[in-house]
Amino acid sequence: MKIIAIGLALILASTSYTVPERHSETALDVPTYEVLGAISSIAVDGRADDPDWARAEPIEFIFPWNDVKKEGAQSTVARLLWDEENLYVIYECIDPYLDSEITEHDGAVYQEDAVELFATPNPKDLSAYFGYEMNIKGTLLDYIAFDAGEHSTRSIHFEWQSEHVQIATTHNGTLNQHDDKDSGWTLEIAIPFANFRHLGGQIPPQHGDLWRLNLNRTKGHAGQFSMWSDTRTKSASFHHSAFFGKVYFVKE
Repeated sequence: MKIIAIGLALILASTSYTVPERHSETALDVPTYEVLGAISSIAVDGRADDPDWARAEPIEFIFPWNDVKKEGAQSTVARLLWDEENLYVIYECIDPYLDSEITEHDGAVYQEDAVELFATPNPKDLSAYFGYEMNIKGTLLDYIAFDAGEHSTRSIHFEWQSEHVQIATTHNGTLNQHDDKDSGWTLEIAIPFANFRHLGGQIPPQHGDLWRLNLNRTKGHAGQFSMWSDTRTKSASFHHSAFFGKVYFVKE
């Protein structure tokens, strides 16, 4: 098991870049969501047919940077659930042009059709968060990112590896063949809560606990970017933790 101590003295090779211009992070109004507890066992099979998924409130992604009226929105609906062991997320993606070629773990899946989860269990400190990015083939890119704030330098640590994550996908169409029209794809992921243990917060979460997270979808063939909580940048840019939505864990 790989254990990484997180702190200011962390010494790791990193990829850094400058944060693009954005609006003030003061007095932010971000969306909220209640993550319901799963009543039955969730089969991670890339299908939204478990009864519990019907109970979970849908999250419809917005398009802050794309005019989708002419070509039609490649819309995404996500849902979240949890139990004592895992956080579950499912993404249902409308997509007429299915792109997915990357199969190597930690490959650049964000360059093709992909969905993302950015999350921290520590709502008091948004300077670091976990990133999970997955393509139609179920290839995973995972990391810990450090975001020091507006007009700062960010570092992403790909050395960190999550453990025992389950991913399954299904798709309706032909991958990487664009002389026909496809329908879309679905990705389901189960992340053991132990993977979130490095940044503080209560692990596993308890009823009423607050996390901060965002859900995103990258460009794919048609160049559309979408997300749950708007990062309020002038161009496509997801890595702004101050704008992550608020999710509350609920046991009914």
